[in-house]
Amino acid sequence: MGMFLTTSDAGRAVSVRSAARTCAALSAVVMVAAAGAVRADSIESASGFDVAVTGRIVSDCRLSGGGTIDLGELTGNEVVAADFSLRCNVPFDISFESARGGLAHVTKPRGEGPFAGTLGYTLNVAVPTLAPRDGMMSAAYSSADLMARKTLSSGDAIAAGGGRLQIRTQRPQGAGLLAGEYVEVLNVTLQPRV
Repeated sequence: MGMFLTTSDAGRAVSVRSAARTCAALSAVVMVAAAGAVRADSIESASGFDVAVTGRIVSDCRLSGGGTIDLGELTGNEVVAADFSLRCNVPFDISFESARGGLAHVTKPRGEGPFAGTLGYTLNVAVPTLAPRDGMMSAAYSSADLMARKTLSSGDAIAAGGGRLQIRTQRPQGAGLLAGEYVEVLNVTLQPRV
């Protein structure tokens, strides 16, 4: 019984023979290279060899954003949001600390007469994370609590690329707020955990 090859089958047969020759030649080159490596390292093996491959990725953590947020006329219950960039390829801690414990009058933070000199707020934090599971780090802090540094930990996760801060002012106490300018500095710090 004979075998008949069509034009395309003949091309495949030539291609298969060429591939077989190429594999045999490549095998011979690998064996020669392996033999040279074996002699250099004095490792002998009848059936094969191991190749150790190593690499390194340097930890990289960066936080950017910030600036000035103008709440306008302070009547209470104002809401502003600010996005920030966060790049961290290792687990990390992110900390928040208030310089004044609220929006404070520039010259009279304790107020005067029946008028308050500080307006409290709530800070909501949301930071998406990756690995071992995608998730969201989140917390809510009062400005008074932020007088002592508060830290949010990613656990074993890394940053997914950014985060969001939301500030909601509280209602003024007593007769309201003393007229004037109010300021607050919120310090955000990133600490990689390597």
